[in-house]
Amino acid sequence: MPSLGPAEILVVLVIALLVFGPNKMPEIAKQVGKGFREFRRVQQHLQSELRDVVSEFDSPSSTPSVEQQAVPMLPPKDDPLASDAPASPPITGAPVAEVPAPEITAPLPPPEPDAPSEPA
Repeated sequence: MPSLGPAEILVVLVIALLVFGPNKMPEIAKQVGKGFREFRRVQQHLQSELRDVVSEFDSPSSTPSVEQQAVPMLPPKDDPLASDAPASPPITGAPVAEVPAPEITAPLPPPEPDAPSEPA
């Protein structure tokens, strides 16, 4: 995007003067100035925060680095089909109630075919 030169800024100010009038221009300029100040304050705050975070990673510390820290691993899953031993209950600290196996009953007879819709 090309930068604005003095001629372009002058044209914008003249158009703003015609649109808003001379009474509103000081109020608008004051609001624009407050907006720029707030923008620069937030920008400086973000830069300082980023500098702090980067300096934490750059400086050596007594805590172990990411490569030195142990990676947490999940315990292996028990496969009840692969071994004869019963699967161990999950470790949650709460007692696990045993659920009785459902009774196996005779299979249901196949459904009867639908009756013909026309009388025979």
